[in-house]
Amino acid sequence: MMDAALDLAPWHEITSVDAREAERLPPPGTADALLVERAQSGDLTAFEELVRRYRNDVFSLSYHYVRSREEAWDISQEVFFKAYRALGQFRGDSGFKTWLLRITANHCKDQFKKRRLDTIRFDETLHEDDMPAASSGPDESAEAKELGAAISTALESLSAKHRTAFILREFEGMSYEEMAQVMGCSLGTVMSRLHHARRKLQQSLVRMGVVEDMKNG
Repeated sequence: MMDAALDLAPWHEITSVDAREAERLPPPGTADALLVERAQSGDLTAFEELVRRYRNDVFSLSYHYVRSREEAWDISQEVFFKAYRALGQFRGDSGFKTWLLRITANHCKDQFKKRRLDTIRFDETLHEDDMPAASSGPDESAEAKELGAAISTALESLSAKHRTAFILREFEGMSYEEMAQVMGCSLGTVMSRLHHARRKLQQSLVRMGVVEDMKNG
């Protein structure tokens, strides 16, 4: 495969396809395994369909690491290029989505290790469902922002492996089995890392005075 032949520049902006483009796309419901097989044979439209299916998953995981939409888009594109180049190594031992999210997590951990992440405004990190209701008073909104900013800061203090465990479970809602596949470790290791992540996060929030120490409550 030639990397130059793959153009993912506008992939995150695509919301619909015209009739001519739809004709060259694989039929809806085509199994991932078949799309991967076709992509491995050089079919770019098959890989584009895989991008369409999982771009939101890759972006979401990236975003929870870097807390910046622009940087998450950049990381997502890098992940898909990396996945495209590594397609020949995919053997189907796990699902394509799991394999792709493993690449994403590893790439994010590499980025996390290279530099200290900048803290950004909490209101840019919230999902719409997490936003305070319109009827919330100023005190409630301020408390929500304070807690959110504290959690963001506390997350940045976690090691890459503990941060990954917390994000996959609490933000991505993965089961322990899915986490083990993405993280490439045993269930016991997953539960241990998640336990330590939660404990360290709690300790950080206590030190910041955001929550009370339950031991002394």
